[in-house]
Amino acid sequence: MEDEYQLSVIARNRASLYGMCDDMERIADQLGGSIDIQLCTSVLSRLRLDLLQHQQDEDVFFALLQQSDPEDALLARCVQLARSEHVAIGSYALELAEPIGDICAGSESGSVDATGYLLRGSFDYIRQHLRWEDAIFFHGRRYGVESVDSAALRAGLTRNRSLRDRHLRLAE
Repeated sequence: MEDEYQLSVIARNRASLYGMCDDMERIADQLGGSIDIQLCTSVLSRLRLDLLQHQQDEDVFFALLQQSDPEDALLARCVQLARSEHVAIGSYALELAEPIGDICAGSESGSVDATGYLLRGSFDYIRQHLRWEDAIFFHGRRYGVESVDSAALRAGLTRNRSLRDRHLRLAE
């Protein structure tokens, strides 16, 4: 039962990020024409909040996975690569926040081509990263949720949500 909870949380996180990429692609396709402001607002919120939550959840998972086999050099390298890609994706999110925020505010500052290029590069990179993680960690046989301490993973995921909720309450 606990494994199902962790799997469902992680699966929802991943599905949300794939959906965010689809929405970013829709925005890129709309540039230069009529843009769905609600879609932009949703993507901006997911870039600012959901992406960080997802990465924090994966950090819990990665730490526990490495604890389960601290001598596995391949695992250590894969986790290091995933974490470095998370940093790059975070940078993309910061870069995208300004032009998407401008669109949400009703003004497209800057070049439509540059914004489109940034959006397309970002969602392509994020999708590629998600597919790679799926192959290595979430659909592979060697490393996965079943390889970690279920209670510790659940506690980490719960802690992440309580910290996020507390930060959101403070921001209000």
